Amino acid sequence: MPDVYISPSVQHFNIGQNGYGSEEERMNEVADIVEYELQRHGLTTARNDPSMTLQEVVADSNALNPTVHVAIHSNAADGNARGSEIYTHRFGGEGEILARDIYKYLENLTPTNDLGVKEGRLSFNGKGMYELKNTAAPAVLMEIAFHDNTEDAQFVIDNVYEYGREISKGILDYFGIPYNQDTPENISYLQNLYNGKNFN
Repeated sequence: MPDVYISPSVQHFNIGQNGYGSEEERMNEVADIVEYELQRHGLTTARNDPSMTLQEVVADSNALNPTVHVAIHSNAADGNARGSEIYTHRFGGEGEILARDIYKYLENLTPTNDLGVKEGRLSFNGKGMYELKNTAAPAVLMEIAFHDNTEDAQFVIDNVYEYGREISKGILDYFGIPYNQDTPENISYLQNLYNGKNFN
């Protein structure tokens, strides 16, 4: 049973601005850092495969029975919206606690006013978000930025490592594990590997 099931977006058809590439590509990069940081702090992880459907992702998570399920996405609207937000299916449980633990780090990282912690059950005219509604584990789904906004897309491109690190800090807070700073050499290597890379 893994501690954390990491679920980067499988939406390869959502393409961002400024060489962002697809939501699936970019969120898998962020997930790489999240997974690295969690494992570095002793947590066990599992992760979806980009070839999975959303239904397969949920089934895989439920079969593995993780302590928590963490979905990582980026958003789209009208090209003008900016900021991060994070959803749990319903307030009042472990999912809300995890969402608020992660959100405080996203809010501190992003250069804009963010959009808060929300109930996913109220989305899609009250139908809710499939991934949050159907995962057995306490689950969150974060939208870390708007990939159809040029400034937000560029900020993600330039800060993939930082997004992954800050998300991991929130997850570690949930598990009561203090964050230990990585070595300068590792930080520099990961920033050079992930930050600033375009997909087109």
